This record gives sequence, structure tokens and C-alpha cells, in this order.
Amino acid sequence: MRDETAAPTLLTVAHGTRDRAGIAAYRALIDLVRARRPGLTAELSFLDLALPTPAQVLSARRGPVVLVPLLLNTGYHVTVDLPAVRAAAPHPDIRQAAPLGPDPLLAAALADRLAEADRLSEAGRSTCVHGPSGPDAVVLAAAGSTDPAARADTEMMADLLRERLGRPVVAAYL
Repeated sequence: MRDETAAPTLLTVAHGTRDRAGIAAYRALIDLVRARRPGLTAELSFLDLALPTPAQVLSARRGPVVLVPLLLNTGYHVTVDLPAVRAAAPHPDIRQAAPLGPDPLLAAALADRLAEADRLSEAGRSTCVHGPSGPDAVVLAAAGSTDPAARADTEMMADLLRERLGRPVVAAYL
């Protein structure tokens, strides 16, 4: 039974990376959440390639937890891995938020990052290749999935980004 008075712990769940800069970016995001929401417990975990795992964090937590997938769409991690994490957790009061996308706010963030890359390119600090008014088209690269819902989410994210940028955006998969 859930304790309605206890504030939940937010347990962010990222795919993971071996890249130290990537880990630092995730940590900076969690630090920003903590700074903007003092008193809120926010933790970081990784499904692969980095520690701690969600299971490691959950083993030390009691009370309500909300798993927050730092994932771009509904795919295997969201539909299989995270439900397995919930099922194996030492306490039952765990809910799961939706993935980050597809969402217009994510499209806005991606558009901002592309604009930043263009500015760096113009300053000679990046290797972006584009015409005089920015890139002619954008490739939205995704890991890929056999899950039709994940592919549909990626295509929808490409559509949202195309609407935001006013130029072609093509979804591509690794």
C-alpha cells in the first residue's frame, strides 16, 4: 500500500554510456533537478554500461519511487526492462513515468542544440556541414528497435522536429 504522505523519490533511469562526458551530463541534469526542487530526492541510475543500476538504488530506498526514463521513446527498455526492475524491487510502491518523447518540448531542445552546433560551426569550433542558411536536412539518429511502437515514436519525433525547424528531418536507425 502506498504512503500518500511521503514524497516519492525520483529515480531517473538512463541507458548508460562508457563516455565520462556523457555520465557527467546525466549527473549535471540530476543536480539541476535537485537545485530546482530542494527537498526532493532525485537519484540517477543506468540500465547498461554504467553504475549504479536501478536495482542497486532501489535496494537502498524505502517509500514511494517514480522511475523516470531518460529515454527518447517507448522501446524495449521502457516496455520490458523497467517493468522487470519494478517486479524485482524489494518494495512494491514504484510507479513508472513515460519516456521523454516524442514531445514538442524535446523537439524544442533538439532545435536549440542544432542552433548551438551551427553557431559553433560558424565560429570554426565545429565540423557541421551546412548551407548558408543552416542545414538543408537533419537526420534524427536512433538506436533502432524491433518494436513498432518505438519506431513510430521516432518517426513522430522526426515530424515534430521537422515542424519546429521548417526543413526536412529524416529518422535513421543504427
